[in-house]
Amino acid sequence: MSANYSQKEESKPSKKGRKLYKGELTVEALRDENDAFRGTGGISEESQAWGFKPAFYDMETATVHPSKFPNGSEAPMHVLDGLPAELIVSRQKNGKVNSVKRGVISGFVQNNRFYTREQAALATAQMRDRTQMLSNPEQHNQLLSVWEKFVVDQSYPSDFIRPVVEDSWRRCQQSHIDPELQHAPLIGDNSLLEYRRFLQTDLMRAAQPIMKRASEVLFRSNSLILLADSEGLILDIHADDNVLSHASDINLIQGGVWDEKTAGTNAIGTALAAAEPVQLYGAEHFCAGIKHWTCSADVIRDPHDGRVLGAVDLSGLTDSYQSNALDFAIMAARLIESNLAKEYFKSRNHVIEATKTMFLGWKTEGLLAFDRRGRLVKANNQAHTTLKILGADLVLTPQCRLPALDLEMPDAPAHTPSWLLEQLRLPIELRGQRVGTLVVLSAHHK
Repeated sequence: MSANYSQKEESKPSKKGRKLYKGELTVEALRDENDAFRGTGGISEESQAWGFKPAFYDMETATVHPSKFPNGSEAPMHVLDGLPAELIVSRQKNGKVNSVKRGVISGFVQNNRFYTREQAALATAQMRDRTQMLSNPEQHNQLLSVWEKFVVDQSYPSDFIRPVVEDSWRRCQQSHIDPELQHAPLIGDNSLLEYRRFLQTDLMRAAQPIMKRASEVLFRSNSLILLADSEGLILDIHADDNVLSHASDINLIQGGVWDEKTAGTNAIGTALAAAEPVQLYGAEHFCAGIKHWTCSADVIRDPHDGRVLGAVDLSGLTDSYQSNALDFAIMAARLIESNLAKEYFKSRNHVIEATKTMFLGWKTEGLLAFDRRGRLVKANNQAHTTLKILGADLVLTPQCRLPALDLEMPDAPAHTPSWLLEQLRLPIELRGQRVGTLVVLSAHHK
């Protein structure tokens, strides 16, 4: 979660040590947010270069309000004074807005799409030191010597090993990975593999045109491109037959499992573990059987909440190494994320359109509107009060998700929280198609 709300209600620490507030957004809370996100890309001055403009999101109406001064001109930072009167709760003696209603979230707008501070921070995370991102093939022999010392716990010179590689090697050592491992494990059960691929239908659909185009560009380049899920399982792969035959030797094929805890340091698993782009060459891999390969990968994030969905990887034998392979992987990841975002915002718009009359007509009930994947789109003001009475640990932001309401997940009911069991759940339909779920909250069931 990303937004800090008000000091008026008790706060709790988030996973990243930031505070999450469930009350009204205040001037003081905006300052807290800026302090918490400074240096991450989640504040105005750090995200402007990427086209992000400060804005606010009203959870009740699913409306984005660009940050403005009282005179209506665009503000370069988050300013409450330019928000519509119906959102304002209190003012200071000088007339300046002090707080706005619950459910108003601060964030950014880019290309008519709202991003929370956390999402904006993730979107700008690519600004890294290039020298630390790229492998140096000329250091292969020195790194091989370093690796030989490392695996037997001897002292080694650290001049030749990049931090991302050394950190990964240490994780492999802690996980007791066999440094002499010759290949990754393979899921041999076709029905299990197909089920795992089915669970990633959205990701595979978004990646399909990118993978196809990439395979055309890579034709006869002795390289392959593959898509993996968040656990390092290879879902799809495009490669020439010649490269694929070599890839089969190490199970770098559909069904191969390449998470770092299973296959050691590799671009897929290490990118997933570090949640950032990774390029590896030869000796930088932890396991002996993979050291004649070079690979570049980047993670693919969910446009809803920024969680890592998987990774896209470009691999080949070491003689196919190109420094721009990492740029290729990064671009492929961004294009896949763009396709995911298009579908995500389309599903949000369907829910917004289908629930307009519901939110206007039901004023006394707490209402939560979710899309087909259980992602929160709208929440009215009463929902905050009722959830508190129910003791539900649910923070109502645009990043909120309830797996129990994911219509695409076969085991979704198993994830139903206790407070939701007795609440009325209605299908949200648009033009004859179900587009989500409306939860009607009642504290009387408590």
